[in-house]
Amino acid sequence: MSGLFGIRLLLLLLLWGCGCLWLTSPTSAALVIFEDTEAPEETTGAATRLQKRSTNETMPQVEVHSVTVDCTVTSRFAHTVITSVALNRANSSKEIFFEVELPKSAFITNFSMEIEGKVYVGEVKEKEKAKKQYEKAVSSGQTAGLVKASGRKMEKFSVSVSIAAESNVTFILTYEELLQRKLGQYEIQIRVKPKSLVQQFRILANIYEPQGLSYVDAQATFLSNELLPLVEKTVMDKKAQISFSPTVEQQRKCPGCDGTLIDGDFIIKYDVDRQGSLGDIQIVNGYFVHFFAPPDLPRVPKNVVFVIDRSGSMSGRKMAQ
Repeated sequence: MSGLFGIRLLLLLLLWGCGCLWLTSPTSAALVIFEDTEAPEETTGAATRLQKRSTNETMPQVEVHSVTVDCTVTSRFAHTVITSVALNRANSSKEIFFEVELPKSAFITNFSMEIEGKVYVGEVKEKEKAKKQYEKAVSSGQTAGLVKASGRKMEKFSVSVSIAAESNVTFILTYEELLQRKLGQYEIQIRVKPKSLVQQFRILANIYEPQGLSYVDAQATFLSNELLPLVEKTVMDKKAQISFSPTVEQQRKCPGCDGTLIDGDFIIKYDVDRQGSLGDIQIVNGYFVHFFAPPDLPRVPKNVVFVIDRSGSMSGRKMAQ
């Protein structure tokens, strides 16, 4: 019997921002999944982050079949699509969790799930209406996901769904970000934490800058000497492509073990050609943007203040240090 029989799913992508969404950062957001069925007794997590909580550890439960991160940058504007396919190999339904960490300066433009050939798409709601619907869903015990802060630079997006036995689900999350130039370069930060081996894993980034590229670099916090050659980089005058696609064996922490080396940040840094002193002006649909970074401006003096905290929270070892 289909795992979707009798289930009504309504996705609400609740971006708690005001005005034009592409101009604001969703510091608070949520995605709610409404289900008419009760949650299964056993719970298993999957997708970009998996947590297996089955009582039978020897029995295969949920497998992350593929994780693909496809990033396209045009004129400092990044469009990133994360696609993850998870398989439920158990003989009963399982709850699968999809978790992604994305930059705080980014905003979600789409989230969808495909289950047994049926696509469920998130819906953008106005701030107050979204908040009320989210609180109503939580109070009634329905499955819910939430975007929340997970660090100074990142926010966590998470959602869960119940999948029938021997079935699969495809998660697709799209977010966009206007890159800011800091310390003389633009930076694309992609956090990858599959928490398990992935049959098909790939990061692909395509950069196009009409002004021209001065340099492009790619690195990752988890790159070892064995993984470093897998980062392929092709740079031309105005275009660049970076790809990273390790096999299952190359992901392993050690021969024969299930641990994965893929855990951390994949970072792409680049800058554009700035030989023109007037910068670069782009006009699209009656709107314009002017990029400029004069190299000969004098440095602005700064005052640096050191603060010593002697409050009660610093008692003990912290105060001694």
